[in-house]
Amino acid sequence: MLKVEKGVKTSRLEIRKISILGIFIAISVVGSFIKIPSPFGTVAFDSAPAFLAALLLGPTSGALVGFMGHILTSLNVGFPLSIPIHLFISLEMAFVCAVVGIIYKKGFLIPALMVGVLLNGVVLPASFILIPQFGVSFFVAMIIPLVIGSALNLIVSGTLVRYLKGRIKI
Repeated sequence: MLKVEKGVKTSRLEIRKISILGIFIAISVVGSFIKIPSPFGTVAFDSAPAFLAALLLGPTSGALVGFMGHILTSLNVGFPLSIPIHLFISLEMAFVCAVVGIIYKKGFLIPALMVGVLLNGVVLPASFILIPQFGVSFFVAMIIPLVIGSALNLIVSGTLVRYLKGRIKI
């Protein structure tokens, strides 16, 4: 039996949501092994579960899964850009997933997916242009793999949310 501090109530719904988040993070780890060719090997299907979590569970849940998904993908390939840089990218992924979730929550699936591709595929790599060791060359090397990877991850998520919405109880 789960012990809870005095005065703290833990509902079945909260435990269920934590369990579901754990499953999404685990699926993200599996997706991290399905690579999309890129110069650093960190573009993968790890963000599809994060985007799906943002669409089904909300922006905060998507952000958490997005953060963990990128960290675990980076761990799988040995943090090629360094741990601090991958922590920064994880924060960026959390932001993108949250934005996708917020737009979808307002009732706009296709715009949410398009904004996700734009942010994750173009804006995030552009944020590295001002960092001396990365610059324009990093942006140019990463933009095509990230746009393709973002689009594929978001297409998977958008397709699944249309199928799952109303069919599962979360």
